[in-house]
Amino acid sequence: MKIDRYELVKNNIYNVYLSNGEVLTLDENVITDNELLLKKEIDTTLYNKLKSDNDIISLCNMAIKYISIRLRSIKEVRDYLSKKCDNSYYIDMAIDKLIGYKYLDDDRFTKAFINDKINFTMMGDYKIRKELERYGVDNDIINNNIINIDRSVIIDRIKKIIDKDIRCNKKYSGIILKNKIFNHLITQGYSKEIVIDIINTYDF
Repeated sequence: MKIDRYELVKNNIYNVYLSNGEVLTLDENVITDNELLLKKEIDTTLYNKLKSDNDIISLCNMAIKYISIRLRSIKEVRDYLSKKCDNSYYIDMAIDKLIGYKYLDDDRFTKAFINDKINFTMMGDYKIRKELERYGVDNDIINNNIINIDRSVIIDRIKKIIDKDIRCNKKYSGIILKNKIFNHLITQGYSKEIVIDIINTYDF
């Protein structure tokens, strides 16, 4: 069978009419990558390749829309695509393409995530680490970025929380107040070691 004609359906999507009466709906990238000129002969091998290439490109396009809302980790995108497609090979190929096109980068995701949490929340360094682990980021990437968090920023945040807790809990004192503040800081996600170091500088 041969290609008889093309018809633009919507943005970058074409109907490709074959001589046997069949119509393939293909992404423009699939058409150009496979050099689908008019009257080109489509054998069974190429036909199957076009179908699989198009499925993979469709997954890429779905992922790009998903990523456009905010940066995503590789695991997030993989989990999202797994809900749309049960072919793990196609998903792996789509993920590889997205990494190659720089749509996915766990190091970039991690830097942005840390920057957001440090600048716009009171989330502690320990909780940031656990959140990144939940997003499936590799431990080496997490470690290489967590270590760059300015310790003075963390210390300043902890002190602000302690000072506020002291003001808001005047009916407590001594070890009771200290434990109350300690537990609050831990639930905020600050590392136990840093919390202990700073809280011990206060006289309760």
